[in-house]
Amino acid sequence: MALNPIGIAVPFFFLLMALELAIAKKRNRSVLRLNDALCDMGCGLGEQTLGIFTKGLILAAYGFIEHRFGVVEMPLESVSTWLIAMVGVDFFYYWYHRFSHRVNFAWATHAVHHQSEDYNLAVALRQPWFTQAYNWMFYLPLALLGVPAVVYITCYSLNLVYQFWIHTQLIDRMGPFEWVFNTPSHHRVHHGTNPEYIDKNYAGILIVWDRMFGTFVLENAEPLYGTMKPLRSWNPIWANVGPWVQLAQQAGTFSRWPDKLHLWFAPPEWSPVATEPIPFPAPGRGFNLDAPRALHGYALLHLLPLVAGVTVVLLFETHLLWAPLVTVLGLMLWTMLTWAGMFERRGWCVPLEFGRLAALSVACVAMAIVGTGPWRLALLALPLWAGSALWFNKHRAAVQAAS
Repeated sequence: MALNPIGIAVPFFFLLMALELAIAKKRNRSVLRLNDALCDMGCGLGEQTLGIFTKGLILAAYGFIEHRFGVVEMPLESVSTWLIAMVGVDFFYYWYHRFSHRVNFAWATHAVHHQSEDYNLAVALRQPWFTQAYNWMFYLPLALLGVPAVVYITCYSLNLVYQFWIHTQLIDRMGPFEWVFNTPSHHRVHHGTNPEYIDKNYAGILIVWDRMFGTFVLENAEPLYGTMKPLRSWNPIWANVGPWVQLAQQAGTFSRWPDKLHLWFAPPEWSPVATEPIPFPAPGRGFNLDAPRALHGYALLHLLPLVAGVTVVLLFETHLLWAPLVTVLGLMLWTMLTWAGMFERRGWCVPLEFGRLAALSVACVAMAIVGTGPWRLALLALPLWAGSALWFNKHRAAVQAAS
């Protein structure tokens, strides 16, 4: 049975995040805010769960082109097949990544990954939801070459797994290794909003592509992270939808229809009339609304079963029925909305959270009844949801008072 490499890696991601926090604390450094990190995780969980429903179509399209038009039959057991695929995936990732920064509709999806003003391992999980609509097209030359679909998707997943560790401030320059490979230093540049860092260092694994195609810059000044149009929200749903709304609103300010249409395919800095560049640092930075301290542990407690559930779904997605898959997606979106409301001190999160706890209780019992979940798990979960309702009720006044 083939397992999703990202599903296997998820527990290790969280262990490494805990290690990063421990090292940062030992060095008297602050590298992570819980409000921001939960939004990062919400984006990542959403992207992976949505991918369950889109991956089949993407692989079907890739497999059709490979079988119908592939010029070379590349055996699965050949080392050369995997080497060609790994290098090929990384090469086309570079061009997809560069495209996603230089074309407005693509930047509206990819900007999600850059919205955090922190830089830590949690940011690596901040993945956009809508790139799956088009990014797979960049890898179709591999199908035409004859790279098998299973090799492509495995190498693609491994490419993303590699990029996890480069999202940290705790690893400095790495000597000769960084002549060839992407490193934390190189990728910090990519996330920087400093004028000299904008649209640089697009690499996935091999930094040689940036060196070859003129987009490489060394880290000199300390990067200031984020985007030039700060999100100012912890809502992962708004994080993914907001850039599209902003782009539509910008198009609405233009009087000519050709300009309205061209905007979606133009570079982010394009305008039909002369405009002043956005100053550095970008206005609106520094958003840091937070939940009452008593609810920090509450949020983390609820993150654990959510991550465990998504990990199981990712590992065994091909063996699960649609009902549990849709249930996990719905509960996850519900949880992310509650997190956002709680950390932004929105009063509407209170009924939303009580409803979520009730829905979780019903889902546990229903899954046990239909046989997709064990009774033992339901019996353990029900007291957790009941205790959570009591705890949240005790501290909800602090949320409502600030709304």
